[in-house]
Amino acid sequence: MNPQKQKDRRVVFVLPALTAGGAERVLISLMNGLDRDLYTPAIISVSDKGSLGPLIASDIPFHCLHSSFKTCLPLLYKKLKLLKPDIVVSTMAHMNFALLALKPLFPKTKFIVREAITPSYFWMNDKKYRKPIMAFLYRTLYAKADRVLAPANLILQELTLSGVPEKNQMVLPNPVEENYTRAAVKLPPRKNKKTVQFISAGRLHAQKNYEGLIEALAQSSLENWHLTILGEGDQRKKLEDLVALRGLKDNISLPGHYETPWPMIAGCDAFVLPSLYEGLPNVVLESLSCGTPVIAMHSAGGIHEIAAHVPYQSLKIADHLDDFIDHMKDVKPAPTTKLRASLLPERYKKEVIHAQFGKILNQVDFDYTA
Repeated sequence: MNPQKQKDRRVVFVLPALTAGGAERVLISLMNGLDRDLYTPAIISVSDKGSLGPLIASDIPFHCLHSSFKTCLPLLYKKLKLLKPDIVVSTMAHMNFALLALKPLFPKTKFIVREAITPSYFWMNDKKYRKPIMAFLYRTLYAKADRVLAPANLILQELTLSGVPEKNQMVLPNPVEENYTRAAVKLPPRKNKKTVQFISAGRLHAQKNYEGLIEALAQSSLENWHLTILGEGDQRKKLEDLVALRGLKDNISLPGHYETPWPMIAGCDAFVLPSLYEGLPNVVLESLSCGTPVIAMHSAGGIHEIAAHVPYQSLKIADHLDDFIDHMKDVKPAPTTKLRASLLPERYKKEVIHAQFGKILNQVDFDYTA
């Protein structure tokens, strides 16, 4: 195929919604970074919920089905028929399953799915009768994908154990837009320079294990500290009640969700991630890009893969919460009004990942030889 005609190749990205999650932001970043001389992108969102719309590049057509996931399949089929994509790209298991179920109806279209989290998440959290169903869907549907992408090797290892063929799997780390996370960050003078400032960010959900961290902090001998937890979720009241019950109102605050949390993260002494499971935690990469060191649980997905590439002592991993608290005790207050140097490894920078994704599209598009 003539490379000059490659720009006619249409790539449609599909999301269940534009909610402010890491998987959604990654897919939008990959889409925005496409070389327009080679590909013409478009995006479909099943639902109109979410606040990430402004992140979509202005030249990319946006299509909303105004539907729920349970009833979207016919509408999704009609929209794909109308758009006639050469390549479809999606993320998150349930969205991937839906699109791969439609794949036989689009024999000339290539399907790339991105798995954002370890499949064991479903084994731990779904009802028992759903585990064999999920395993069956992974084994049968993911095998039909032209590529299965994941941000960490750990995820691919679990997919292989679930029966997904290794031949179509590839690691594609999450891209970090460092210019965005570090742009216009102004750090106000810290009121209490002797207090160690910790910060965390994520859904107020059992996955993040904030309840466990609060209990561990209540029983610890940690002194002169404050923890800010950014985010919203179904555990808000439970966490607020627990903070009050443990007498930690002066130590822990839950100010809600912030669209741009990086100035707050950049001004703290350490970012903490007590999660029980993750994929490749975006917020860790973004914290490192702000120059803020991280303390994380070993269970936080591909956290060890990040640790293998970061500067010494900038990412500490705990095996259990007692160990986690010990790492927090090692942090000293270091108030600053200047943005610290980035700790983000080169391999996670946006430009690097976008280039890798472009190569993957070329590999999948068998009609084109790069």
